[in-house]
Amino acid sequence: MEAEEDKCVKFENGLRPDIKQLIGFSEIRDFPTLVNKSRICDKDSRAK
Repeated sequence: MEAEEDKCVKFENGLRPDIKQLIGFSEIRDFPTLVNKSRICDKDSRAK
């Protein structure tokens, strides 16, 4: 599962700072979950 964690870290590093801050506290290490949470945060931030 090391590769999964590395993929998550790399994905987090590419996020916008505002989304990265929201997602980073969760320490999600399941890639599909991380992507879905990021999309939700992105939609929420754009709706404001």
